[in-house]
Amino acid sequence: MNQRRWSKPILSLLFAFATLSAGGAQASPSDEPPTLKNVKLKTVKVGGKWRIAWDVRLGTVRGILVLKQQADQVTGTFEEYGKTYPLTGSLQGQAITFDVPFTGQVPYTIEFKGTVERTKMTGTSELKGGGHGFLGHAGEVDEPQRPWTATKGLKRPNDAPGKPPDDDD
Repeated sequence: MNQRRWSKPILSLLFAFATLSAGGAQASPSDEPPTLKNVKLKTVKVGGKWRIAWDVRLGTVRGILVLKQQADQVTGTFEEYGKTYPLTGSLQGQAITFDVPFTGQVPYTIEFKGTVERTKMTGTSELKGGGHGFLGHAGEVDEPQRPWTATKGLKRPNDAPGKPPDDDD
């Protein structure tokens, strides 16, 4: 009799353990399966100074991005040819998007979309808002996506090779 009294609880315990270890635990009906909508991606850190090279119609523009990050929001400046423009954008995981409104006689905004991988960003840019970019002498218009890359940190002569830049570089 003593053996029978212990065998039922031990068998129940073994069955429960086998069910859990075999993946037999079932989610409650209120648990949602993971989808792109409910999975939170870990947002990368982009704060600091970045060197940007942006392909445009007549060559490559080289400038400086100074980015500030608060959670998944990005603000900062885009500097080229001695002029500074504000920028605003957002991050979702490694994906970054930011807009730069350029001023002048005909103001326009360029949207930059890309991917952040540690100390490098790559992506494309295009004119935002359904406008057209004037390309040349015959009045032709074009709306191309232009590639861009950015590298974190500003190179100075006394930077050690291979040394990663600080966030405030």
